[in-house]
Amino acid sequence: MALICGDTFRSVPYYLNTITDYHPMLKIQQFTFGPVQENTYILYDEQSREAAIVDPGCMRHSEEEKLSAFIAEHDLTPKLLLCTHQHFDHVWGAAFVLRTWPEIAAYANAIDFELLPLPSDQLKSYAIPLPLEDVPAERYTMVGQDDLIRLGNEDLRVLFVPGHAPGHIAFYAPETGVLLSGDTLLLGTIGRTDFWHGSYDQLLESIRTQYLPLPDETIVFSGHGPETTIGYERRTNSFLREG
Repeated sequence: MALICGDTFRSVPYYLNTITDYHPMLKIQQFTFGPVQENTYILYDEQSREAAIVDPGCMRHSEEEKLSAFIAEHDLTPKLLLCTHQHFDHVWGAAFVLRTWPEIAAYANAIDFELLPLPSDQLKSYAIPLPLEDVPAERYTMVGQDDLIRLGNEDLRVLFVPGHAPGHIAFYAPETGVLLSGDTLLLGTIGRTDFWHGSYDQLLESIRTQYLPLPDETIVFSGHGPETTIGYERRTNSFLREG
């Protein structure tokens, strides 16, 4: 869960519901769901039609329908559920995804399940009176640094990037040149670290060691706001110039 630039949200209608090509194999579709404008992604292989649903934040029935409609209209087969972290806004729709596509393989990192409150309890701590169905840790395959997850004809590499959340991971598609960064690196800023077990120093170290070695042209799709690139953030992000 990330608020950009303090307590303001950046909405991104310019980028919503557009398909962007980066490679003959993989395409990506972005949706923005829920009260905190969380970005949900569908990454899919154009040839096999296999799809990964990343950080499903759909909380309303209309948002679930929008996600399902895109998958049906493009004749996709959801194979993967990829969760960067277990903050409530990024897993609000996880139970829906698992019910709708029961054969889907779900991936997350174990540390969030060990240290974070359940997503439904996170909602209660913010006095948000909305329902959220928790997904037990046993439903996920736990992954960590440098694990590979196959989608179509490309391997997605897992990067362990704690700081915003203790078990935060990112998914890097090197052939396509895409990084799904969750709430770690965002356009012009970084994720908040004032949540449960957050660490500012740890987040900066994660970004510097895991992201900055990537090619400048790598396109970063984050959990909130529009996309950016590694090169742009390397040149302009003030947080990355500290020290």
